[in-house]
Amino acid sequence: MTHSTFLKGFVTPSSADRSGIPGLHTRARSIRHLLSWVIAPLLAIASLPVGAQSSANPGVVEVDQLSTFTQVLAISDVHGMYDHLLTLLRGTHVIDSGGRWAAGRSLMVVCGDSIDKGPASIPTLELWMKLAPQAIAHGGRLVVLLGNHEAEFLKDPKHTAGSPLGLELASMGIRPDELANGTDRRGIGRFLRAMPIAARLGKFLFAHAGWYPTNTPWARFTGHAKTLLQQGRYDDPFITGEHSILEEKDEIPLGGDAPEKWYDNDSAVQSLELRLHAQNMYGVVFGHQPRAFGFKEKIGAVDGFRLIKIDTGMAPDASESAGEILRFKHSSDLLRAVPPDADRMLADGGFAKIKSKTAAADSR
Repeated sequence: MTHSTFLKGFVTPSSADRSGIPGLHTRARSIRHLLSWVIAPLLAIASLPVGAQSSANPGVVEVDQLSTFTQVLAISDVHGMYDHLLTLLRGTHVIDSGGRWAAGRSLMVVCGDSIDKGPASIPTLELWMKLAPQAIAHGGRLVVLLGNHEAEFLKDPKHTAGSPLGLELASMGIRPDELANGTDRRGIGRFLRAMPIAARLGKFLFAHAGWYPTNTPWARFTGHAKTLLQQGRYDDPFITGEHSILEEKDEIPLGGDAPEKWYDNDSAVQSLELRLHAQNMYGVVFGHQPRAFGFKEKIGAVDGFRLIKIDTGMAPDASESAGEILRFKHSSDLLRAVPPDADRMLADGGFAKIKSKTAAADSR
């Protein structure tokens, strides 16, 4: 509907009214009615308390209609390495030389930890903010997920004092508390508070640590995520607990007493794969652990691509690598319970094979 057609529904010619001017009062009433439609919702939004600004958070993004997308891309753990990110996105033709979306009808997922550790977290977030609507305009989509660093910041912005993120905010005159509660003038906080905890694209789960919780049916997981994130309860163990889908690192093996990395524990790996299978999912794409399964600085997969690790160590305390992007060549592959046709997109514009190994002793 065009603007003229829309207005025509409110402002219509009529016979002369009491003023003697044809349609004058009718037009005035119609304009007041139209303004009430436009202004009242804006005033209502502006009057919402800070906590309610998370009401746009879906908790979990779910996409089953993947045929409109030519390919699916994923990246994780940029950690404020903005210059590296620009080089990677330009080299892989996700953006053009002017920093605009150039990936057409691609669907791209950012699996968390866009911030902290590196020197330029705010430019990184603002890049995602700029690219998201551009992707939609080209028939694509950009989904930016929470990582543990975003969630921990939103839980307690004071803990950034003295950190690279804290120093960056101070240099830019941005108060951490305003950013965390979504009241900063640049709108970055609102963007952070709208980040979902996970995305399900067909039969693949995308989440920062990838650790789907035990004894949790999918409907309960999505409902709980939506409730907590809309209420801004980032301190809940479901989000920032040590065994959450954003934080998980160590598990105690059966019969043992010393924790070890979950990806080094065959029983833990098998258990995760069985939990995904029970929710009708084939695999999970995750970051958080740059050396998981021995794939240092590279994207790697295990057990027929059921688990795909995409943290390539871009952070300064890792290897400050150039980064890589996971590419599912055909979006339809995510709808099937079979190993997908996928590869690694490199900063120099090349592509590389994804190495795969067997991890679980009895994986499904």
